[in-house]
Amino acid sequence: MVKFILGIIFGILALIFIFQNMQTVDVTFLAWTITMSRALMLLIILLIGFILGWAVGGIGRRHRASEKEKK
Repeated sequence: MVKFILGIIFGILALIFIFQNMQTVDVTFLAWTITMSRALMLLIILLIGFILGWAVGGIGRRHRASEKEKK
């Protein structure tokens, strides 16, 4: 429950940060250049971080569960 509440608090703080940074920026990755709002860029990065954290956590949970089954 504590992790859930902390996740909501950090999510709200991230959204406040995003909405305070609405300027347009150029994002360059390898050969591509995309113009987008800084808020959208930060939101995309935040979502990628959440997805990666969820995926890595799931892998760790499955690994621990399989070790318990072996015992």
